[in-house]
Amino acid sequence: MIAKRELRGSHNANDRIQDTLAELMDVKFQMSSTSAQGRAATLTAALLAWTLNEHAEDGRATVEWEFTAPARAILQGSDYYARLNRAALLAFRSKYAITLYEMGCLLAGRREPRWSGTIEELRERVGVAPKTLLNFSDFRRFVLDLAKAEIDQLAAFTMDWSEKRGARGKITHVTLTFTPKDDDATDAAADEAGRHSSGRKARREGTTETIVDTASLIASAASRLSVSDTLRWPADDQVNEFKTPELHSIGMALGGGHSVQRLADQYARVRPEQRRKLVGDALKADWTKWVTGCATKWGRV
Repeated sequence: MIAKRELRGSHNANDRIQDTLAELMDVKFQMSSTSAQGRAATLTAALLAWTLNEHAEDGRATVEWEFTAPARAILQGSDYYARLNRAALLAFRSKYAITLYEMGCLLAGRREPRWSGTIEELRERVGVAPKTLLNFSDFRRFVLDLAKAEIDQLAAFTMDWSEKRGARGKITHVTLTFTPKDDDATDAAADEAGRHSSGRKARREGTTETIVDTASLIASAASRLSVSDTLRWPADDQVNEFKTPELHSIGMALGGGHSVQRLADQYARVRPEQRRKLVGDALKADWTKWVTGCATKWGRV
């Protein structure tokens, strides 16, 4: 048993815990064994027998699980799970990155830190659903590229791969290589894994992360309205910084990074009559409630 707050670390919510437990329930391993007849055999077993995830979101909420008997036997002599970084696991957004990260924990630092196999074997290994991402360019883009971006940013190693072509130039095999980082890069990855996910993609790509000062934006917009101005919804439903600066500022500040015009279009569609009747503070309050609700529902970008 463990408290959810200990599992999530610096992550502010428990939303990823159930997904992580589901991933672990799917983990299976193989080990050399002996059959009842005394013959050499291969034992295949699941990692976890069951999990129990409390629905509560308070500080007392817990998660329970039980390892299978074969798992307990093999883990006693393995440092694999000691290498898994909890913060990194919770920080990954791609489920494929999680699987490839686990693979890297096993291989990074070994004399041969590589995995080689066919495309079909790799698809099965990372859990790509049948009849999806059949074109390798799509598989590369949505599985390998996304996983590499996250692993290189969050893990203590980097992931690279090479492709082997068969007849007619079709890619048939892939070799994955996991290379340990130096101490400085490892510390930087650990720091990133502990930071809030907001802005992580921008930090990874080296682009600018804009921090919006909500109060300043709204105050600035309000100062541009004369005393005689009465705030009204625009006749053409176009919300921008020139025609409706106050509404636009609220959308920019509280809209979770979504396009202000997208928020306005949805507002006009859902409130076809109300948006024309509300004016002044009443319109501002209703628009603010709508914007914050959409940001919560859609998530930040």
